[in-house]
Amino acid sequence: MTRRFRAHYLFLLRETLMDDAQSPDALLSQSLAVLRQCFPTLETAAARAPTVAVELRDTVAALRGVESALHQHRDALRRAAHFATLGRLAAGLSHEIRNPLGALFLHIDLLEEEFRDPTPESPTVMVQTFGEIRTALTRLDELVQDYLSLVRVGTIELGVQDIGAAVQTWTAEMQSRAAQQGVTVVLEGHTTVGPLAFHPSTLRRAVLNVVQNAIEAMPEGGSLRLECLRTALEVQLRIRDSGIGIPAEQVPRIFEPLYTTKPGGTGLGLYIMREILAAHGGRVTVESVAGQGTTFILTFPAPG
Repeated sequence: MTRRFRAHYLFLLRETLMDDAQSPDALLSQSLAVLRQCFPTLETAAARAPTVAVELRDTVAALRGVESALHQHRDALRRAAHFATLGRLAAGLSHEIRNPLGALFLHIDLLEEEFRDPTPESPTVMVQTFGEIRTALTRLDELVQDYLSLVRVGTIELGVQDIGAAVQTWTAEMQSRAAQQGVTVVLEGHTTVGPLAFHPSTLRRAVLNVVQNAIEAMPEGGSLRLECLRTALEVQLRIRDSGIGIPAEQVPRIFEPLYTTKPGGTGLGLYIMREILAAHGGRVTVESVAGQGTTFILTFPAPG
């Protein structure tokens, strides 16, 4: 390995590794990129210097072995991260299910007592108890649907449809709840945004999750604006509320699985939403100012 090449390689590698904030996966990916930059230099040197060609070919072979090992290590890291996430989700599901199950057992016991030894208050107690049972069952159903969504995301099939018409339908589902909370909903651009490749029921879940969060962020009322935009390469849905906003230190964590700041929240809603967008080839970004509101920007590739 020539001095000039070695110095160039070490410079590239040092620049790659100096950022301590990067994840191991990002560092490995950049290290692989550095290695790939080195191969043409070595191969050119071997072609021009026959006397050292054998040594250079051996060096290239060794570096390709390093590249293969780094690939394997990166894949192992990704698998480990995947299984770690699955483990956290399973633990979270187990924990979350205990509360509504405990409530169910408690209220069933109360019903048995009222049936065995009724009192004048029994009819009222039973009505209240059945209401609590329904609440617990609803909670269990929400948990199960959240986790099933994660299973289904990887198998969805996309079809090209009018995304504006779909957003209009989904928004109408939330109009009653928004009105009850004093929230005015405005929809723009839906008549001209045109087609998008998407899975209707899955994307509906993602959009309504953001809309529901936005309504909850405006307990005293406010405005919710949904804007559909289209460029040559992308389709965007911007969901903007005038609510309480998200503190800056929380924004980087809101998409983490099981992270929640809401009482009774599962911490899965925004995580599932991000996974749904990824399955559509899209992404989500957030802009928020505490006390002024939040904008979720859902971006998708425009169909060719």
